[in-house]
Amino acid sequence: MAVSRINRARAILDDKGYGESLHQAIKEVLDYHKWFKFILYYQKEGERKKELTNHVFYTFSGGEKAMDMYIPLFSAVYSHSMQARKDAPRIITLDEAFTGVDENNIRDMFALVEDFIINSQALWGDYDTVPELSIAELIRPKNVNYVSVIHYYWDGKVRHLNIPFEIEETMVQYGINVQGGWFFFIAL
Repeated sequence: MAVSRINRARAILDDKGYGESLHQAIKEVLDYHKWFKFILYYQKEGERKKELTNHVFYTFSGGEKAMDMYIPLFSAVYSHSMQARKDAPRIITLDEAFTGVDENNIRDMFALVEDFIINSQALWGDYDTVPELSIAELIRPKNVNYVSVIHYYWDGKVRHLNIPFEIEETMVQYGINVQGGWFFFIAL
């Protein structure tokens, strides 16, 4: 996609024959603000559908605002990611994801983001709308130079501690409770 846009920038520059540098032409065609235009609509119960303007948006509650941002965002990300290979990772990074959104709406949001890698400091993602999920909890105790990783697996109903067989076997051999979690350390 980027190569075709750069070629388009060269063609625009060649057509004009003057003025802009290639750098400016590339900057112009790679400005993602110009790639797509979204017009969002909303509809409250018993009302007709209306365009979601900034004025209306700022009258909504925190949860309503969040939902009105996340649904189009996730829909656009999903739509765009469909152009990628099936095995390509789909990564969403949100700071303070779903802040101000109630549990039921968070549950519904997780139904929209299937097959994505998501990070969060507070959410586990283990909702009934998620059929399965691998979870890695990163733990860094205060003032240490390592990070512990605890792995879990959500099967759509229950979150399980995920201990590799070799480690579990060794732990059992030494009489260590295998329900306690497993760790590996990354030196910083």
